[in-house]
Amino acid sequence: MAEAKTAVEVVRYTVENGVAWIRLNRPETMNAVNGALRRALADSVKQADRDEAVKVVVVTGEGRAFCAGADVREFQSREGALEGIQQDYEFLLSRLWSMAKPTIAAMNGVAAGIGASLALVCDLRYAVPQASFVEAFVKIGLTVDGGATWLLPRLLGSAKALELFYTGDPLNAAEAERLGVVNRVVEPERLEPTVRELAERLAAGPSHALGAIKRSVGYAMNATLEEAMEFEFHLQGVQMRRVDFKEGVAAFLEKRQPRFQGGGSGPPA
Repeated sequence: MAEAKTAVEVVRYTVENGVAWIRLNRPETMNAVNGALRRALADSVKQADRDEAVKVVVVTGEGRAFCAGADVREFQSREGALEGIQQDYEFLLSRLWSMAKPTIAAMNGVAAGIGASLALVCDLRYAVPQASFVEAFVKIGLTVDGGATWLLPRLLGSAKALELFYTGDPLNAAEAERLGVVNRVVEPERLEPTVRELAERLAAGPSHALGAIKRSVGYAMNATLEEAMEFEFHLQGVQMRRVDFKEGVAAFLEKRQPRFQGGGSGPPA
């Protein structure tokens, strides 16, 4: 297990069994994002993406909240300069969205503002019953940020997304699960074990194929059916030259579990 620490540990980063766990660690503020946490989070996301030993990334919070959004007190100081905030947020959210690795948000509580975007930009979301999404920018006289206007309408449709933006009312975990925004709601004591089991299962899988699946779905969101099929076949051709495909076919024919290596493009050893 590897661990990287910031000076004040506002983000805890560990790697276990191919899974990077990124834990927001300002529980006394419900993990509100200040400059230090924002930069540490960006660094952790970059580290997880670059580390070949990391196959899956999990983002969660310490304490009773996933992330209560931006620390509003920052707006009263130079730490809250819009240009710096924008650069950090765009980097870490875009990197989570585009990295060729499955990403999972383990929502241990409320996800508000930029915290909601952090959860929504992940591929999968598991939540406790007490969790909710809150887009309350309107209540302080602001429009939304963090890519929420792109993310939420694609998950909910524009009418429901606009209702949440206009009112600032929360979307609770049960309703989010019903609408397909949350994959599963689990009791608090089962959240981490459930996410860990799934993450380690994916980490043991064919990582290049998982990355290609993620790329295909992202591409298809803004493509025609014909373009999406062409892209799928292109990526299939790439995967067919990899060790994991050969192992998967052999395991299927031999009626056994495959032993994926997660990399390599030559013939099986």
